[in-house]
Order: sequence, then structure tokens, then C-alpha cells
Amino acid sequence: MKKILLLILLFCAAAFVFSADFGLLVDQQFEANNTGIEYNPLFIPWFSWNGNNGLSLYFSGRLSMQYDKPNEGDTAGWGDPVLIPELARFALSYRNSGFFITTGRVSYTDALGMTAFGLFDGFRLEASLPFGSISAAALYSGLLYRKSAEINMTAADTDINNEPWGFDNFGNYFASKRLLASLRFDTPLAEYHTLTFEALAQFDLNDSDEKLHSQYGAVLVELYPQGKAGLIIGALFEAMENSENEFTAALGAMVRFKTDIPGSLNDGLNITMRFGSGSWNETFCAFTPVTSPAQGEIFPYSISGLTMISADYSALFHRTFKAEAALRYFLRSHEDPESEGMFYGGEVWASAAWQPFNELRLIAGGGAFFPGMGNILVDIETLWKARVGLIISF
Repeated sequence: MKKILLLILLFCAAAFVFSADFGLLVDQQFEANNTGIEYNPLFIPWFSWNGNNGLSLYFSGRLSMQYDKPNEGDTAGWGDPVLIPELARFALSYRNSGFFITTGRVSYTDALGMTAFGLFDGFRLEASLPFGSISAAALYSGLLYRKSAEINMTAADTDINNEPWGFDNFGNYFASKRLLASLRFDTPLAEYHTLTFEALAQFDLNDSDEKLHSQYGAVLVELYPQGKAGLIIGALFEAMENSENEFTAALGAMVRFKTDIPGSLNDGLNITMRFGSGSWNETFCAFTPVTSPAQGEIFPYSISGLTMISADYSALFHRTFKAEAALRYFLRSHEDPESEGMFYGGEVWASAAWQPFNELRLIAGGGAFFPGMGNILVDIETLWKARVGLIISF
């Protein structure tokens, strides 16, 4: 009996030392578009641990499948699913007053959110200074799943990403091998404003003969003169070197105005412009980010050689119900000798999320891209998409 009481006391004492939690997210997504219907079930097991000395551990995995039912073709029903296992995030972190370091598979976003963002393997640290804060990171992409990494810096990267993957061809699983090193400095300007400088270097470690190394320098200013309204202005310069030791340069920029709308409704408006240079001449070429996701929900192209203007509105009608709407327009930022047009067209997207309690979330959204509002994609019909998702937490 004494031994049992001792074990109970030890267990209770351990509960004060650390806490652990685990669970499972089940995400069911249905999507319909011009080409057919997709069903994507996603399972995310996770585990977290927090100690009383600043240490913490987080792990999550991803097991996703994709079922396709095209409108046309030989497949009459649902195709065979593609099973994709992933290590989503694994991070061992330490935090104290003024210092934070995390290592494993960690998240990273550059200052402008245009060059590199997502999960990478490596470490990231932040430290407070008397006049601001400094952060640094060393990251690697070659162990990520290629579709999740979205790295398309060269034609070789794109060719690999377009190849089908399966357990019988595991070599096509991994993303392009890139090493990233970043250094960032943030300092306050007056009471509500911030100035940021960041340097990012990317090194191509692939075995391909086609290599591309790149370096980025960015500056960002955040101004909040009216408290609830803010103006964010950023610019970046990119220098590139290919396998033939040829040097080129590119430019990028971002301007965003965001404000809370006065009234009883908890809503806000963001107006954003993003710019990535195109192929102007032999010296200045298309801006080439490390990660290159599509700039629209339906519009498929990345920020390379593109200018995007968007207006995003969001409103929290109730603590359980949120709605968002976006209008976007896309322009080419360079002249193309094969096409006289400069305007891709516009996109509209709206979504709503209902979360009656923490363990259940229902999301629905839809919209369309209108190439007829431009003069480049004149032979393409209107593209549309509708999506419904159900997330359950266990």
C-alpha cells in the first residue's frame, strides 16, 4: 500500500514539472472545379510537451490521400487514391526572457512573406536587444515532400515536381535540395512603428547540372499612425548566379494598407499590392523566390514576373462564425514577345468558417477566375472552384 501511495505522489509531483498532450485532427475536404471532383481526407496526429524550465516539444505527422473523379477521360469513377505520408512538424524549443531557439522541422517566413515560407529542417533563434531584436536561421529543404515544399526555382525542380510519386518510386518524394541561411534585425521606430532588415542566402545542393544560387536583401517599414490603421511597405533585391557563373538580378516589393472598420462588427480590410520583376533585359530577370505558391485561390501562377492587387475583407459576426471575401487582379510585370497582353484577369473568392466548439470546424468557400477581364489568357474559359471542409479534433 505504501508503494502505491508513493507512486501516486511521484505522479502528482511530475504533473507540476511538465505537461504532455496529444490528439488527432481529421480533415475531410471536398472540392469541385472545371475539371472534376476531388476528395482529400487528411489525418494529423500530434503530440506536445511543455516543461517548467522553458523546454517544449511538438510533433505532428500528416497522412493524406487524394481521390479524383474527372469530368472527362477514360475514368468513369473515382481513381485510385494517392497515399502521402509526411512528417509535418517536429520542434524542440527553449525559451526564456529575451531568448528563443527551436530546432527540428520548424516554420520560417521571410520578412515580406514573398521569398521563403513554410516548414524546413534546421534551427531558428531569436534574441532581444536593448534597441530591438535579432533572429537567425539555418534551414534545409531536401527532406520535405516536394508538393508541400513548393520549390520551383529551376526547370529541373519543376520537372521533378510534375513526376508522379508512389511508394514504388520513393526517389520522387523529396523536394529540391536547398540550404538557406537568414539574418534579420527588427528595431522600433517611435512608439508604434517598426523597421526591419533581412538578408537571406540560398545555396543549390542538387546534383543537377542546372544550378541556381540566390541572395536576397529586404527592408520593411510598418507604420501605425492611427492605432487601428497601418501601412506596411517593403522592398527586396535578389542577386542570382547559375551553373555557368552568370549573374543576374531581380526586384520585389509589397505595399499593404490594413485597418479595422469602425462599428459594432468586428471586421477589417486589407488592401495589398505585391510585385515581382519579370524578364526585363540581360541583367534584370524574373524574381525567383525559394517557395513559389500560387498567388490566387484559383489563379495558378506564382509571384515571379507578376503584379497582384487585392482587397481582402474579413468579419467576425459571432465568436463561432467568421466570413472572408477577396477581390484580386493579376498583371504581367514584363513584356512577353510571344504575347502582346499585360493583364491576366481578376479573381473573386469568398469563404466562411463555423466553429461551434473547439473540436469541430466547418469551412466552405468558392469563387472564380475571369480571364475575360484581361488580354493574355483570351482562349481560356472562366475557371471556378468550390470547396467544403470538415475538421474534427480528437
